Amino acid sequence: MAGTNHKLDMRLSMLLDREMPPEEQQELEGLLKEDAQARAAHDILGHGNSRGREIFDDLLKEPVPLDLVRIIKTAPPPRKAVRLPAEERSSLSFRPSPMQAVLGGVLLLALGGGLGFMAGQQVSMPSQALVIESGDWLDDLVAHYRMFSRQPGHLVEMPATDSAAIVEWLLGNTGINFRIPDLSENGLTFEGARLFTAGGQPVGELIYTSAEGEVISILFRKNRPDDDGFSELIRDNIALISWKSATATYVAVGPSSAASLDEVAAKAAGLI
Repeated sequence: MAGTNHKLDMRLSMLLDREMPPEEQQELEGLLKEDAQARAAHDILGHGNSRGREIFDDLLKEPVPLDLVRIIKTAPPPRKAVRLPAEERSSLSFRPSPMQAVLGGVLLLALGGGLGFMAGQQVSMPSQALVIESGDWLDDLVAHYRMFSRQPGHLVEMPATDSAAIVEWLLGNTGINFRIPDLSENGLTFEGARLFTAGGQPVGELIYTSAEGEVISILFRKNRPDDDGFSELIRDNIALISWKSATATYVAVGPSSAASLDEVAAKAAGLI
């Protein structure tokens, strides 16, 4: 009886995955109409599949931790796949039973919660690195970066050819005394500067590009009383790393696929 049930589970799984030949599908659908036990097994297996897909879809909506992005970008290329003979592949096939499908859904739920917890606990960067608070400041910053970084012909307001003029311009508007970091050892070319408003305060922006065309910005503004803590954040496909000096809050911004953004932020923190 146990073997018969297991065989039925496998056939129901094939039916749900739409991998069954038409004639066998008609036969099994007829069995489902007549056999209450088969219908119950079909419902359990279908519910497990649906729940697993829902949990997986929820996981896909979670932001990817920066550490995971770096691991993916720096991972060695995969080894060439070795195809097994047809008879070995068939012997290794696996079809979940209804109970296995339900347990798989529970496991995915637990895994999703664990990944969310670990992502929320991620903290790395220089010891002086502090927070990007939520609200208008962060929303304005992300919206600004998303817009200008997609306009390669208009990246800067003042080009990099006159560094002294850039320092005078941004110092006069933000009140922050700074130096333009040389990030050439990190593969970045200084393109120039911008000035904009975020959270009701003027923000200075130094703009760099990589050989791959990635746009990396170093932004700064005067400290506010509510600046506190430290976060390494991802908003959609944009990554942000922040640190703080005695007078200013700084943020390194770039695409979340930029594996060395934390190194760029650490270098800039020591030079700016």
